[in-house]
Amino acid sequence: MDECTKKHVLSIIKHSGITRITESISKLAVNFDISEEDLLSILKNADLNKVYDFEPIIDEISRIGNVKRCTHVIGESGAQYVFDILADLDSFRIAVYIKIGKPNLKEIMKFLMAVYDAKIDDWLFIAFPTTEKDFSSYSTNIIEAKDINDAVKNLTVVLEDKRKGYQLQHYKHNSRSVL
Repeated sequence: MDECTKKHVLSIIKHSGITRITESISKLAVNFDISEEDLLSILKNADLNKVYDFEPIIDEISRIGNVKRCTHVIGESGAQYVFDILADLDSFRIAVYIKIGKPNLKEIMKFLMAVYDAKIDDWLFIAFPTTEKDFSSYSTNIIEAKDINDAVKNLTVVLEDKRKGYQLQHYKHNSRSVL
C-alpha cells in the first residue's frame, strides 16, 4: 500500500470516528482498492492521535468539481505519479499535494515536475501545520497554514481567485451551485 492511500485512509478514519468506519470497512477498501486485511492492519497499527484530519480540505475542493484521491497518472515521460487529490472541472484538472508539516523546496519542485509531465492544468500545494510562511509568498498556489481551519480558509480564497482567473461560468456540482 502506498503512502498516499495510507494517509487518506487514516484521515477518513480520524474524521469519521472509528465506530462509523468499522461499519463500512468493505466500502473504504473498495474505494482505495486495498484489501480489507490491509485496511484492518492500518487501523490496528495507527495512532489516531498523531493523524491529521484533512477531510475539510477535501470537502472544500470537492465543491468545485469531482475529486479523486491518490490518483495515478502517467506523464508524457512514461513516469507514473500519484497525486493526493485530482479535481476535475469538466476536463480542467487541478492536482493537489497535502503536506503535513513544513514544506521544502525539493518537495515542491518534485510535485511541480509531476504536474507538468502529467499535463495537469493547475496545481495547489497545501502545507499545515507550519509556523512560518516562507514559500507561500512566492506563489498563491502554495498555501501554508498554522492549522486545518487556517488552511481551509486560505484555500477558499485561492479557489475563488482561481475560478475568476479561469473565467469559469457558474458551475454546478452535486446538484448544488458551487462557484
